[in-house]
Formats: sequence, C-alpha cells, structure tokens
Amino acid sequence: MTPEILLNQHQRYKEMTRLEKARGLRRLLAGGMATMTGRRVLRLYRNRRPALPEPLPADGAYVISLTSFPPRMENLWIVVDLLMRQTVRPAAVYLCLYEGDFPGKKLPSSLDPYLERGLQVLWAEEDMKPHLKYFYAFRKEAEGLGRPVMTADDDLFYAPDTASRLLRLHAAYPEAVCANIVRRIEGEHYAGWPLLTEAAGPSEDLLALGFGGVLYPPAFFRFGPLYDREKILRTSLKADDLWLKYIERKAGIPVVSGDYFAHPAEVPSSQLISLSSQNVAGAGNDRVWEALQGEK
Repeated sequence: MTPEILLNQHQRYKEMTRLEKARGLRRLLAGGMATMTGRRVLRLYRNRRPALPEPLPADGAYVISLTSFPPRMENLWIVVDLLMRQTVRPAAVYLCLYEGDFPGKKLPSSLDPYLERGLQVLWAEEDMKPHLKYFYAFRKEAEGLGRPVMTADDDLFYAPDTASRLLRLHAAYPEAVCANIVRRIEGEHYAGWPLLTEAAGPSEDLLALGFGGVLYPPAFFRFGPLYDREKILRTSLKADDLWLKYIERKAGIPVVSGDYFAHPAEVPSSQLISLSSQNVAGAGNDRVWEALQGEK
C-alpha cells in the first residue's frame, strides 16, 4: 500500500464520520481508522520507504511554502515527501526557518535528498513564529516569477489532491484566496465561528484555515501592509490566519472554499507542541481578533 492510498482512504473515512454519511458502529469504526492514519503513514515510511519522488518541474504553476522548528524536524522529511507527490506537482517547496533555531544552519540529513529535488530553504533572521510559513515565500514570488503560493503545516500528512482542489478553485476565482477548510466569521468569539463543510464564497466573511492548505493569488503578495512586521509583533505573532484575514479585508480580497475536505492526518506526537490549544481553547484568537479590529 502506498502513502497516497492511505491518505485517500483517510478522506473517505472522515467523510463517513459526518452525521449524514453514516451512523452507529460504521461511523465509529471509520473515525477510528481516520485517527490511525498518521501512525500508518509513519510506519509505512519507516519500514518500507517509498522510492524518492522525481525532481520537481521547474515550470510548475505554483509553489508550496511551510515552516518548522527543531522539535518537529524528525519527521519533516515525510511531510515534504508527500507535498512533492501532489497530483499537480509544485515548481518548488519553500521551507522557511529561523536561523536562531538551527546553529550553523545545520539540518537533518533526512532532508538532503529533497534539497536535490526542489526543496529550497529560506533562512530568516527574525523569529516570526507561524508567519514564517508565508512571509518570505510571498516576498520571493512577488519579486520573482509571481506564482501562486500554497501554504501547508509541518505537523500534517497531506493527501495527494490537496493542491489540485485549490488550483481548480484558483482557475475559477483567480483573484481570491482559495482554501480547503474555512470558518465563517460570525459574532465576537472565534470558537463560535462555524466550520463549513460545503463549498462557500467568494466572501470577505470566510476565514481560510491554514492547516487545510490555502492557495494565495500573486496580487496579494504586492499589498504592502501584509509585511508590516511591527504590527504583526504587536497584534498577532501567534495567529497568522487572523493576520492574513485582516490583510485580505484591507486589500478587498475574498476567500472561497470547495466541497468538503477532511482534516489532514496528523503526524504522530506533533500536537504535543501546538498553538491551536492556546489560540482556540485559551481564547487567544479572540484577543488577537479584537486587537486587529482596533487597528487602522
């Protein structure tokens, strides 16, 4: 069995757990299988490592960008491998890292084969936390070829159709931010913003959730306020999704999402260090959103 098959199964299992798809024991079993996907993918890579992907095509229509930090580097090569195996392959995968986290810019040897196949490391002198996921990739593309940028997380195993779904949306809505998973902004409290499971938008009231994969249009990269480091540090250092939503509204750029897309499989043990518990359960997102609404 290949990693791609496992992750496609994961999508089907997650669909079965939706209330309208199945009930009772079948739904319970599907949920259990979905939860196990990350362990199954990890075991497959460690026990029977697939052949390395082919080098990325230089003429690819988009690029992928992500960030990471030392506690998650052990399995990062698998995340990168799966991103390189997308059914529509990117021109490059940008990995943006804070120099202070990696003395001598030393990286695990497990990444070496991917550096020869299209992985490019962008080193940052300032620790911008999750904002590293997009900040330098956007600038690089704004100053270069101007290709759309798909952002991804370092703690998730992405299904092979993650990018193709976004690219289909981009073809229909080239000026919009295209997301696989969104919330609708309703009311004052982030926890009350509903998670949508059907196609929606384009709308300025949709929040693109970075963990599902988000494709940003090149026009967005040229909007100067996006790169206001001082304001990011003051308002939203640990909440990149909310900062990007704030900037999208200022730029008049809507968000659009496609049909139901399952939460990607988690890299085992990666959630031991996570911002989501602080931002959602700890009401951190409410404080960030309030601070951003008070900005000009």
